[in-house]
Amino acid sequence: MSETQTVDNQRPLAALGSLDRFFEGVRKATVIQLRWPLVILCSYLLLYSPGSWLTPNPIQFVVVFYLFTNATLYFVGNNFFDAPHFYGSLLLFDAVFLAVALGLSGGATPDFYIACLFTLVLSCVCNDVRGLLIVTLLAPLIYAYSVFNSEAAKDPSVYLRVLFPLVISLFYGYFAQVERIKRLARENDEQAKRERGNAEEIRRQRKRLEALHAVNVAVSSTIIDRTKVLDAFLEKVATYFPFGAAIVRLRNRETGSFATAAAKGIQPSALEDSASPVTWADRAAKRQTPLVIRNVFEDCAPEDSQWWRDEGLVSLMGVPLVANGERLGSLTFLMRQEHDFSAEEIECLSTMAGQVALVMHRSELFERLQQQANDLRLVSQVKDEFLGIVSHELKTPLNVISGYINILVEGILGELSPIQEKALQTIMRQTKELNGLINRVLQACTLETEKPLAESHKINFWEFLYELKSMYEDPLSNDVRLNWEFSSDLPTLYSDRGKLKHIMENLINNALKFTDVGSVTVSARYLPDKKMMEFKIADTGIGISKEQLPTIFDRFHQVDSSGTRAYGGMGLGLYIVKKYTELLGATIRIESKLGRGSTFVLQVPCRPDMSAAPRPEELFPPDIQTAAGLL
Repeated sequence: MSETQTVDNQRPLAALGSLDRFFEGVRKATVIQLRWPLVILCSYLLLYSPGSWLTPNPIQFVVVFYLFTNATLYFVGNNFFDAPHFYGSLLLFDAVFLAVALGLSGGATPDFYIACLFTLVLSCVCNDVRGLLIVTLLAPLIYAYSVFNSEAAKDPSVYLRVLFPLVISLFYGYFAQVERIKRLARENDEQAKRERGNAEEIRRQRKRLEALHAVNVAVSSTIIDRTKVLDAFLEKVATYFPFGAAIVRLRNRETGSFATAAAKGIQPSALEDSASPVTWADRAAKRQTPLVIRNVFEDCAPEDSQWWRDEGLVSLMGVPLVANGERLGSLTFLMRQEHDFSAEEIECLSTMAGQVALVMHRSELFERLQQQANDLRLVSQVKDEFLGIVSHELKTPLNVISGYINILVEGILGELSPIQEKALQTIMRQTKELNGLINRVLQACTLETEKPLAESHKINFWEFLYELKSMYEDPLSNDVRLNWEFSSDLPTLYSDRGKLKHIMENLINNALKFTDVGSVTVSARYLPDKKMMEFKIADTGIGISKEQLPTIFDRFHQVDSSGTRAYGGMGLGLYIVKKYTELLGATIRIESKLGRGSTFVLQVPCRPDMSAAPRPEELFPPDIQTAAGLL
């Protein structure tokens, strides 16, 4: 309930001010003063009663006794007047005496009894002081008006009876209002107590939520280090639940045994002196619900009680650590005094334990994934080293084989027959292919292990392409033509000559390998607006399907990976192209249709040469220019 509602409930009291304060308790002086009119009126009724069965002497004795009862009240302690059993007895006594006096007076008419009874009822049921004042003023006036308009007005005793409604309303209404004020005060006290309880409950819930949030932030921010997770968790829990000591036991996945992973408020070495706390903690790890021990001395064995006395610990609560249905261990809180763990504390600590269990589970998964990543990285490194060593070692005998083949082809060791010469040419061609495969393996290993950097060289692109063209002078298949399209006025720019050469070789070799019939065209041009050299390698080969386009640059990727594929190779050429392209900041795109060929478009950013580039005719003699198609 809000503070506004509380103020609204207290408005009836505050509105009347001093009048309500007058009725806050039964006051001695007020009771005596209000009782005198009632006593005097009742005495007059007895003294002037027409009854003949009581002689004047007994009546006088009764009147004196009644007057004496009110005078005696001056000597009664103030504390008695506010006691319900005291003023309740007094009210009952006055009510009986009033009824006897009215009965003995003999002059009271039925309307008088009705007026008195009606006034008494209204005085007792009024809910505020204003109603009581209205009844007190109107009751005698209404009764007097009815009496003086009747034949009873001729009786002198009527003037005495007219005052009775006023006296009854004041005397009995006073006690009724006192009880009303007390009842309201009790209700307000109960309401305030409920509000204080609600406020305390809200405060506890807020503190609990803050603790849960702090624990969640603390354990989530240190997910990598398990020790830091547990230390941060225990540190934050201590702000919500001031435990004496805490023990975290975790299960070994391989052996199934439990080991102490963290402790606070107690040295881990102290746990080695007694098996009792460890036993309780491990028992909590095997349970479905928290384990609560109010006094360990009542439950532990006598030989283990000394350890608890030495550490000053009395109570414990063990909470199982469970994540995804798997028991990870236990969290045990130890108290230095007897402590009754409330349901709220158990629920909150269990929720916190669930949080740290999930984090520990994620931490374990992270460590496992990290270990797997390290293992895979080591395997990849060993594989790259193996490929590099094997490829390097293969080059030595391969060079020897190539050298001897050249000796045989040149006839140094004797004349060769046409069949032998053709066989040696086949061997030479396969040797070159094998040498190319080994070079690509070495390049791929270098890219993975050494991470080369791009260099800047001055490149005359006409000379660069002419040199590249000279590498493919050997005759190709009769069904495949290699065409070169580039002008003699290509500029001199700065780029990495070696890496650009590797890119072009691999693209040209890839196009030749997958073209059985038709042509492979290599073209180049300079894009001055973009300051880029653009190379196109177009073939009329088998083409590439749309599904395979995103993966053709992957390492060891084969368009046809079946065991009966028609094209050889290790799937490293385009992988090397991709790596060197990224290294140069270049871009490459593919335009391909299955069965109709492919076109690789390479754009390489190049820094322009500020000096004048030499003309081709200044670099090469006329016969070479004629062979290159420049004259």
